[in-house]
Amino acid sequence: MKQRGSILAAAIAAAAVAIATGVAAPTASWTGAQANLNKHKAVPTFVAPGPAFNAKARAGGKTIFIIPASSQIPFVSTIANHIKRIAGPVGVKVTIWQNQGQPSQWVQGMNAAIAQRASAIVLLAGNDPAGLQPQIKAAKAKGIPTIVAHLYDDNQPAAPNVGGLVNIPYKIAGRLIADQAIADTKGKANAIVVTINQVKSTLPMVAGIREEFRKYCSGCKLKFTDVTIADVATKIQPNVQAALTGDPGINYVIALYDSAEVPFAAAAIRAAGRTGRVKVSTFNGTPEILKMVKQGDIVTMNVGENLEWIGYAIADQSMRIMGGLEPVKNARVPVRVFDKTNIAQAGPNFTSGWGNSYVSGYRKLWGLR
Repeated sequence: MKQRGSILAAAIAAAAVAIATGVAAPTASWTGAQANLNKHKAVPTFVAPGPAFNAKARAGGKTIFIIPASSQIPFVSTIANHIKRIAGPVGVKVTIWQNQGQPSQWVQGMNAAIAQRASAIVLLAGNDPAGLQPQIKAAKAKGIPTIVAHLYDDNQPAAPNVGGLVNIPYKIAGRLIADQAIADTKGKANAIVVTINQVKSTLPMVAGIREEFRKYCSGCKLKFTDVTIADVATKIQPNVQAALTGDPGINYVIALYDSAEVPFAAAAIRAAGRTGRVKVSTFNGTPEILKMVKQGDIVTMNVGENLEWIGYAIADQSMRIMGGLEPVKNARVPVRVFDKTNIAQAGPNFTSGWGNSYVSGYRKLWGLR
């Protein structure tokens, strides 16, 4: 036990080096942040991303090959499983490449998809196509498009040779998780932001966070600590714990990706004896983390995404492209703020709160009703 404590202490000391600091400039009242949060608490309405088409006729019998950023992240694996279930009734087969978040494994997955003559490849939630250009070009040469999903913001440029995109409003999400820290502390936030800069969506999210702090949080403080996808399970707790030890004034952890970061950030808060004094705001809406919003002792708000809705959006884009149709330019995937005022609407399994307009909307769009 003594040796284990020494190792953890050493890790925390080393992690402190990875933490960069910055102070936001004073500006408008924190009440503006609260107003932004309130605007995003309602149930979103489905908006068709593109024209209707006969999905069975266009894509039936074809295969989508999904390469998750990491199969170990529940958020990512849940979306992949949704795509597989959603595609089934249309007659589309889905293969999911299991991996542990290593770029070499993504390369292996790309090669396997080409060898198996998939109809489309989906890079899901974090694997950067810029680092897979040889494989993407090889797939393209075989008539296999690569679709990048849940990586870029709506206004972010994509890597070359990509066949289609399913983008997410990441900058809006970044603004909202910052707004929570600002509003909940009434303009006195001292926050550490946990980033995964390896993931392209981190850039617009951090931009959104910085914008809100400049706009609404006079004198607030921001610190940043970064990990790679492969290191989320080993580096986040010591990094956050080091920050909490080094600055007793920290009152918020802004965790960009909930299932990848929050369990380890929460463990750091507990280990540092700061439960009740340090809160967490986060993004993604994974059921396990929404449950923590209901508990309320650490996680106060989650900017939720509907993982099933995302699955429908990826299936829709994939089937359009496999069927020879033009890809949609905007998948129109929404986000919703969940906090103590509306978390009950997420239901007992924390998968509700989105209505059913998107389910009937996509089925109608695909000619299934």
